[in-house]
Amino acid sequence: MKILVTADWHIGKKLHNEDLSEDIILFFDWLLEKIKTENINYLLVAGDIFDNNNPSNEASRIYYSFLKKLSTLQCKAIIIAGNHDSPSFIDVPKDLLSVFDMHVFGIFPGMANIEQIFVPLIDSSGKEVAVVAAIPFLQDRMVRQVGEGEGAKEIAEKIKQGMKTLFSEIGLALREKYPNIPKIAMAHLHAQGTQISEAERDIQIGNQEGILSKDLDQFDYLALGHIHTGQTVIQGKIQYASSPISLGFTENRYTHKVLLLEIENNKLKESEIRIPKQRSLYQINGTMQEVSDEVKKLKNKYKLQVLLDLKIEEEQFNPRITDQLEELREYLSAQGSMKIINTRIIYKDKPAARFSASFHTADLHDLKPANIFKDLISTRDESEQTKLIALFSAIYADVNQA
Repeated sequence: MKILVTADWHIGKKLHNEDLSEDIILFFDWLLEKIKTENINYLLVAGDIFDNNNPSNEASRIYYSFLKKLSTLQCKAIIIAGNHDSPSFIDVPKDLLSVFDMHVFGIFPGMANIEQIFVPLIDSSGKEVAVVAAIPFLQDRMVRQVGEGEGAKEIAEKIKQGMKTLFSEIGLALREKYPNIPKIAMAHLHAQGTQISEAERDIQIGNQEGILSKDLDQFDYLALGHIHTGQTVIQGKIQYASSPISLGFTENRYTHKVLLLEIENNKLKESEIRIPKQRSLYQINGTMQEVSDEVKKLKNKYKLQVLLDLKIEEEQFNPRITDQLEELREYLSAQGSMKIINTRIIYKDKPAARFSASFHTADLHDLKPANIFKDLISTRDESEQTKLIALFSAIYADVNQA
């Protein structure tokens, strides 16, 4: 049996107002072809299907179009909600999708109904080859009881203890019900020791320290979503699948991949399949002249336009800078292979900085609540900031996932 694992699609993502729909559609085309040529039996999707919990009509169309095409192949799917997803939205087509052997899990049913998230993997002869525990994103209130006057340390400890208990109980239930076949789990969370990128929302359960890897090690294999860079937590046992496309400029530097799990004679083998790159994202810093020279040296090696984030640093205020930027935009527009989507101008001479302006193409989606809150409390001392951010994260998680 062959299983592909992917995560963090973020359909509907806009990077500084630039729509990345083309990127995800090209990934879906590649994925469908890979499923067909590799004879994949199951596709596991470890959360963050959409970039926000109220996806646009176009984002929904892209998602359902992919599922429609997948239904024509001999491949079943298991999909969980991530922290960016609306659990109820993911669950809406549950009954319809089950007709096509697609299982979606938006809302965690609780330990009393834990067997609802167990999906046996069946081969062509009807034999149970393995089982998957599909654990959707766990909201704060699902893993801890709120206590009056709790501080940041108490909240973080309760979350970690709650996650430890929950994963232990899920692992035990799986072993009792399916003692003789490999037990795979899929979840969406932040494991301790992993590094996040600019595109990963910094409000999620366990963000303060992450969940201990030993507390997650309850299965033969655990496939994770949430950390876009596809990191290994425990070699051969716990692995992040990685996002399929670059969702931020710092994500341009690593290899995007899907995980391939193969089960034969009750043994599980893990490997990776590299996803073809379709676009480059570049951040370029320097004086206006240096940035312009560097941009004009760049070559587009892929199918989609290069997207550029420019940071221009000058010693003295120069009113010509804005004109030079516009000339660079016009030059790139004529070339057609590159596009500037974000620019910043910084003058090092502080008195002259009053005349500087930052030219951002960011929209309201980029004004993350966490960043706004951090700005509001920036004058407080560091220890107080840490406590306030932890409390804000807990409250925001409850409200955002309600």
